[in-house]
Amino acid sequence: MTATVARLPERTPEMTIADAMARFLRRDAFEATTRAAYAKTLTVLADAVGADTPVAHITTDAVEDLLHTRWGAAAATTFNRHRAAVLSFLGWCTERGWAAHNPARVVEARKVRRRSEDEKRERPIDRGRLDALWALERIPARDKLLWRMAYETWARADELLGLDIADLDLGRREGLVHGKGGDVERVWWATGSARLLPRVLTGRTSGPVFLASRRPTRPMPAADVDPDTGRARLSYRQAERLFAEVGERLDAEGATWTLHRLRHSGIAHAVEDGWNLAQVRAKSRHASLRSLEVYANPSAESIRAMTDALDGEARRGRRPRRSDA
Repeated sequence: MTATVARLPERTPEMTIADAMARFLRRDAFEATTRAAYAKTLTVLADAVGADTPVAHITTDAVEDLLHTRWGAAAATTFNRHRAAVLSFLGWCTERGWAAHNPARVVEARKVRRRSEDEKRERPIDRGRLDALWALERIPARDKLLWRMAYETWARADELLGLDIADLDLGRREGLVHGKGGDVERVWWATGSARLLPRVLTGRTSGPVFLASRRPTRPMPAADVDPDTGRARLSYRQAERLFAEVGERLDAEGATWTLHRLRHSGIAHAVEDGWNLAQVRAKSRHASLRSLEVYANPSAESIRAMTDALDGEARRGRRPRRSDA
């Protein structure tokens, strides 16, 4: 009887971190800024554990040590953002069978502790950082327009994202938004928004003003889909995440940048510049003057300017001494 030798199946090579990263980041699910932010975090992960290390060999201890060593001293929101990037990547790898479990899943997020005063009044973004924001390159015109309109109109972000092209009067630089309670209210924008609008609309005459970068993957209400491109209305969640990522670049040690801070900044800067509260209340569409107290929170720059303006010695110049007379 002739003995036969069964040939064992060849073992599939284990997926390395470098190869998994390349596959993860090339997905069509990411906006450009999101992809860049994830790439930055995952490059740190690859450098720490080795780019050629199999994904299956990454341990919870390694992930935890990396996060706390690299970002432990950063703000809780920064730590949590990098943790979320690692968690998303390793979860995606686990779904594909490259690892038995997600080692980042049990690494706890840090609790964001904010003083009650900060919760009551979120500080405006200072003018210097806003100038840097407007000057950023390689930012889609859609995002720049949303940020500009939030600052110039003082509208809430969800109101702006709900705008349709039919709601705009480009010549008068005004538009109609659905405010709190569903009331239709008028808002006005300035030159920064006026310059960006034609680039965003690109000849479109109907549909949402702010569109997502790609077609939706699930059925959407007809009113939220552009009839020409088939793309859906930009979601608040996506817009907020993109703005937070830009804020991390421009103000890494500061509070998280939210879209509401642009509205807050526009109102606060108008108060600083001396516009009377009745006018500010009308443009911001607040119900009462008392509700504007939160914005009477001057920035360090305005307090410094006020101190200089009140400096009597600077106004009068150097007094002549007797020997100079």
